[in-house]
Amino acid sequence: MTDTTADNVKPGEPVGSGNPVSPDEPVTTNEHAQANGQQDRKPTRNEQPRNKKAKGSSEHGRFRSFGPVMRDVTGWVRSHPLTVSFAVVVLAINLAFVVWAAVTDGVFPPQPARISYDKLVQGMLYVVPLALLLVMHPLRLLLDIPVLLVAGSVAESRFGAAKTAWVALICSIGGIAAGMGVSVAVNGHSVAWSSMARLGTVLGPLAVAVGPLMAASAFTSLLWRHRIRVIGYAIVATLVLYRGEPGDYCILAAALFGHLLGYLMAQRDEEHMQWNHGSVFETRRMLGIVSAVFALGPLVAMSSPIHHGPLSTLGLLLGPNSLDNTRLQQCLNGANSMDCFVQYRLQRLSMPGGIIVSLLPCAFMLAVSWGLFKGRRLAAWTSIIANIGTAALAVVYYLVFPLSQSPDGMRALIAHGAWRSALFTALLPIAFALVVAMSMRCFRLKTSGRRLATALTGSLGALIALCAAYLIIGLTRPNEFTIRPGMGLLIEEMPRRFLPIGFLNEVTPDFLPRPHTIASAVYQGIGPVFWIVAILAALWCFTDAALEGHEAQAKASKLVEIDGESMSFMGTWDGNRYWFSPSGNSVIAYRVEHGIALTVTGPFGDKTEWEQDFRDFIAYCTEQSWTPVFYSVHAEQRELLASMGWQSLDVGTEMVVLPAQWQTRGKKWQDVRTAINKAKRDGVTDVLTTFEQAPLSVQSQIMDISEQWAEEKSLPEMKFTLGGVEELLDPRVRLLCAVDADGTVQAVTSWLPTWRDGQIVGWTLDFMRHRPDSANGVMEFLIARMAERLKDEGAEFMSLSAAPLAGISVMELENQSAGVEFLQHVLMAVADIIEPVYGFHSLFRFKKKFQPQEQGVYICYPDSSRLVQIALAVVQSYLPGMKPADVVRFVKALRD
Repeated sequence: MTDTTADNVKPGEPVGSGNPVSPDEPVTTNEHAQANGQQDRKPTRNEQPRNKKAKGSSEHGRFRSFGPVMRDVTGWVRSHPLTVSFAVVVLAINLAFVVWAAVTDGVFPPQPARISYDKLVQGMLYVVPLALLLVMHPLRLLLDIPVLLVAGSVAESRFGAAKTAWVALICSIGGIAAGMGVSVAVNGHSVAWSSMARLGTVLGPLAVAVGPLMAASAFTSLLWRHRIRVIGYAIVATLVLYRGEPGDYCILAAALFGHLLGYLMAQRDEEHMQWNHGSVFETRRMLGIVSAVFALGPLVAMSSPIHHGPLSTLGLLLGPNSLDNTRLQQCLNGANSMDCFVQYRLQRLSMPGGIIVSLLPCAFMLAVSWGLFKGRRLAAWTSIIANIGTAALAVVYYLVFPLSQSPDGMRALIAHGAWRSALFTALLPIAFALVVAMSMRCFRLKTSGRRLATALTGSLGALIALCAAYLIIGLTRPNEFTIRPGMGLLIEEMPRRFLPIGFLNEVTPDFLPRPHTIASAVYQGIGPVFWIVAILAALWCFTDAALEGHEAQAKASKLVEIDGESMSFMGTWDGNRYWFSPSGNSVIAYRVEHGIALTVTGPFGDKTEWEQDFRDFIAYCTEQSWTPVFYSVHAEQRELLASMGWQSLDVGTEMVVLPAQWQTRGKKWQDVRTAINKAKRDGVTDVLTTFEQAPLSVQSQIMDISEQWAEEKSLPEMKFTLGGVEELLDPRVRLLCAVDADGTVQAVTSWLPTWRDGQIVGWTLDFMRHRPDSANGVMEFLIARMAERLKDEGAEFMSLSAAPLAGISVMELENQSAGVEFLQHVLMAVADIIEPVYGFHSLFRFKKKFQPQEQGVYICYPDSSRLVQIALAVVQSYLPGMKPADVVRFVKALRD
């Protein structure tokens, strides 16, 4: 029931003006007649030309709508001359060489465009410009040109054309020198690398673009700075690990040089140098994207003709090697050399099942990445287990098994590169698993236990059935293999049927199936079938519509629209559990921490049940062996609980403004009047909308403002009764933004609705953030404008909410027990510690500018002996990112 009249208001346009019909949009004669009560009247002869004219103007209007787009494109081209010019030069040169190669029957790219370590050592520097301008294949232009335009525009808009050119030159030269040196140091011992050093490789324009992009990231907002660096380094690392071309090492080196230059050029405050805590919303998105980039690594390997990265086994699909069946048989009979390992790889790649079983794990990890992106806790645990399993298998299959089978011991493994493959294969997944584990607080969506059990049972059943089929075929059709396998050999070989080929590079197969046999179909097929089942099971779990608490949350979201208090809407947020009254018409939202059932305000829904709800919920908690504690309740509910023998403590003060009495006259309102007048002079307007209906540019700016705010805090983002970006997504939540004349969002506030008898009667302030460089008074301006809007709408109240844990120190301590004093002192200490970070006391004083009515909010508890657990529960609820052990040590230190 939010007001949508201002959802599409542009900056500077008065709110509530409606959406008038465009003058270019015709109104047909029949529609005009219906508007005048003449539904059946036919148009006269004089009206016919007017209709034709209207039709023509409609078509003209449709074409004219492209005008603003073309002006935007033209303006962008004019403001980025270096980027556009360089992209045009790259495109033109590549197309010219493609045509030349087609006419002369030559090769593309030509040999003079291929750079190598040997050419650089010999002083053949003339190959560098062409190596940076040409691409390996003409189709690469479809990827490189858009990336070049995006990266170049980001840098040029920050540095200007001249400085961007210098940064690109420095990073490119430094990247080539360092990248070529590192690539030779890492792979110089390889025979394949020696031939490649003579032939050379094409670098491509990405080696020019990546340096300025990384340097420019230092001059972007915190949100985009992290996005550019995290995603950029993930892509570059994937290229190095899965392709391993010299150009990939050069791109990595250029990115590092650009990062260093940006760091040196940017002026940064000390507070920006600390370790920052990103918001939950952005962290899980970044982890999902990085996981997807890593999951696509094998496909990247297939695009390389060199395939010399540590994880680039699938690149052999496009390699020049061919299988030598005679040599393969000699290897199976005991011959041992590097050529044998090449034959094993090619034999496995010659079987379709081996290729599919190498690609399906990529699809599985993409599904897991999607789950991470959506915040699924099961996806996080699956990612951790899968990555740790990958690292363990790398050690087993690259080191343990070959070492036990090779007569030359570790010397053979070093010669074959097995140790290098084990190192790189294990380090990346372990590092990513640790990052996901440290960010577990970001993944809150749980899968129902029944669905998870069904998926695990189905996957395990499929695995057992496939293994049984493999053993049966192996024992009943032994003649269809190169040797007659016994039960021991079949069991030893069986785990390899489910692993990607990359793990089996340096492993001697015990036997192989003969082509075109049932044994070959089973040998190749059981792995792909299992992975398909696993992928379907994972997607089924990640798309669980009946998540634990999801249906209850949806039901509670409907009940809050019946009746509630000013902060009842917070009970519909993620992370809460729900207790419903026997009739199902009222509900209490709560969460369990340290044996304490801590509620989010009191009950909401049918108001006639609230008094009984308190008693029934207390009985329910007693059955669960929990101690019920009612948090952020008001005086009326506090008195009810006090009549039942409960004790209470003041935990904040809610500031309530009555819109009907709103005025800004008098000396006390000087700051508010000044803020309103300053906003008018600066061309700042207020725009009322919802996150869903706001333009994409506004959504992006709101996320940027929120991420920058969260990143600058030394503690994790607070939750419980404090909303973040995720809570803005509810279409019932209003957003009031301060937008300047350039369309830049300077500040944003969110407002939560309160219903009575199914009608919205008031709004509560929640989300409240602004840009670091926004003008003083922008928040006063937004709150004042919201009060004026609500006065026009006839709302009963406007709550500025309560600053959590603020105002506690003003409470009298007489007649309080020592335990109560301890709880109060703990909460006061927590408030003092987080005050420099979150400024709740400052927020408390800020809200008093609006001359509100002050209403206390309380925490009510039945048992003083549980005060330590209550303190832990409150702290844990507000700071879910902190570990329980840290909180326990913190409280013990205060107690001592």
